[in-house]
Amino acid sequence: CPKLDSNKESYIQKLTSIFPDGQICVCVDGKLVAAALSIIVHYELFGDNHTYEEITGRETFNTHSNSGNVLYGIEVFVHPEYRDLRLGRRLYDARKELCEILNLKSIVIGGRIPNYHLYSSELNPRQYISKVRKKEIYDPVLSFQLSNNFLPVRIIKGYLEGDTESEEFAVLLQWNNIYHTQK
Repeated sequence: CPKLDSNKESYIQKLTSIFPDGQICVCVDGKLVAAALSIIVHYELFGDNHTYEEITGRETFNTHSNSGNVLYGIEVFVHPEYRDLRLGRRLYDARKELCEILNLKSIVIGGRIPNYHLYSSELNPRQYISKVRKKEIYDPVLSFQLSNNFLPVRIIKGYLEGDTESEEFAVLLQWNNIYHTQK
């Protein structure tokens, strides 16, 4: 695939050097159009109330450990011109398969709620999530994750600093590997 801007390129290069199997990319005619990036962590070191900076080691990814027990989803993106091809769902299916192959306990994601700012004056995060779950409100991230069988675990305040759309809230979501066996 062609070069990305230098920050994103170094980000992906670092992840592919420490955990190549966890970086799933789709290229079309030499153009990166979709990707799912992840690391493996010892989840008990972080617990359910962590920030993006903590879980990624301030984007150094030194929190990755091949002997960890959870696949942590760092990022998923699909280029707007390719969103009708179900690439996001395919990337999530590939992550689930990887989780099963590596015998990891689960996949955990800190999911942004980018449409929350449109409703925050009338709904608290709990109410917003409830309405998204009932399909009364569409949220491009949370609706997608719920449709991929991820279950909300908790609301995290201050998850991603500067995320004004989500008002710095995130929903911690989890998909459990039912085939996991204790090591």
